[in-house]
Amino acid sequence: MQLTSQKNICIIASSLGGGGAERVAAQQSKLLQDIGFNVYVITILNSVTYPISGELLNLGLEIDENDSIKAKIIRHFKIRKFLNSKNIDLVIDHRIRSSVLNELLYSYFTYSKKMVMYYVHSYKVENYIPSNNILLRRVFKRAQKIITVSKAIEKRVKNTFGLESVQTIYNPIEQYTSLPLNERAPSKYEYVLFYGRLVDEVKNLKLLINSYHKSILSKRKIKLLIIGSGKDKDMLVEMVERLNLSEMILFKPFMTNPFPIVKEAKYTLLTSKYEGFPMTILESLACGTPVISVNCKSGPNEIITNKFNGLLVENNNLEALVEAMNSFVLNSELYEKCKLNTKASISQFTMDVIAKQWYNLLK
Repeated sequence: MQLTSQKNICIIASSLGGGGAERVAAQQSKLLQDIGFNVYVITILNSVTYPISGELLNLGLEIDENDSIKAKIIRHFKIRKFLNSKNIDLVIDHRIRSSVLNELLYSYFTYSKKMVMYYVHSYKVENYIPSNNILLRRVFKRAQKIITVSKAIEKRVKNTFGLESVQTIYNPIEQYTSLPLNERAPSKYEYVLFYGRLVDEVKNLKLLINSYHKSILSKRKIKLLIIGSGKDKDMLVEMVERLNLSEMILFKPFMTNPFPIVKEAKYTLLTSKYEGFPMTILESLACGTPVISVNCKSGPNEIITNKFNGLLVENNNLEALVEAMNSFVLNSELYEKCKLNTKASISQFTMDVIAKQWYNLLK
């Protein structure tokens, strides 16, 4: 599937490593190049973990990564120069946008007359549309599109900001047959898995640990693996030590390729207070591993059908989560049914399907 006339697209992200939104930005570079665009990528910080397609401008290699006024001004000038030198037709902006002044600079100076699409990756939309004021409303109304990653976010953006040019395009999952599953996963013990950023105010990891503590899993010698990095790791390790669970709850560092471990998990868990479109759910299902997730805003109920490919429980409900964790151990018929349906249940999220949506939008 190729476009008849090539255009120059620039993807801009805060970084290209460490999280789901960053993985999506990197993945999008390949998707757009595959359907015929000339792709360029700009990352603000020197964090490039995920592979990309196209030409990369890593501003973090050249510019102080702090938030000083001087550093910000230099970044604006360098991005503007790069966009003009490459004759960029369209900017796709994945950044977190938290400063009104900064976004006015991006819109009226850095991007100038370029067409722009803004991504909103989280139900916490104020991280991406920082203030409902007259000037910023004008900025986002000028956008070619506001791209949201779930229907729930699309509805919230439209209702909160009165924006009409809003469209949901789901994050794609690579075909499970091509996921890098060749590495060996732990085989000495049975385990369930959480992987993601270790930030409790978002991921609600205290709930995860308390639910495991109250479940039957430790008595059945089923361990909990927690893979990731983040500011709350030390606090979570101390919590596990206080509960005398250090031998049953194991912490592993962030991995660019967690999929062999995902594949061998009994199931994966998501306990977030809010999300955008949680890629860990898609990745788990693509690996053939069912998921237990709280029904937070937003994303899980647009992927998981309860008792079909996983279990959805009430958000922030300890008892319901414990019951769900136990049921996937005690009810083998339910577990096997959900496991059987994992891969087929995500056919609408494959790269080919999502590429066609981008093709139809941009052709």
